[in-house]
Amino acid sequence: RCAHCNALLLSTESDSFCCGNGSRALPSLHALPPRLQSLLGNPHHARHLMEYGRVINNLFTFAGIGVTGTFQQFPTGGHDGPPSVAITGRTYH
Repeated sequence: RCAHCNALLLSTESDSFCCGNGSRALPSLHALPPRLQSLLGNPHHARHLMEYGRVINNLFTFAGIGVTGTFQQFPTGGHDGPPSVAITGRTYH
């Protein structure tokens, strides 16, 4: 924890990473939406969120992708295989 702003720091972050050793005031975080609060308040659900958080985040990361080129979709040809996409240009999100 930062001694100045009480932020939780990763082991690789220096004490000045968050607030610059007290030289910057960080805004307060907004309250969590009620639905998320209820999930985190339930130990069973909270455990699953912690366990699968990275997987869930990775799913939504690809959902918000942008490209400087185009998306080229390839038809599945009536087969049960997954849809395929080729991306031209640079990707960003």
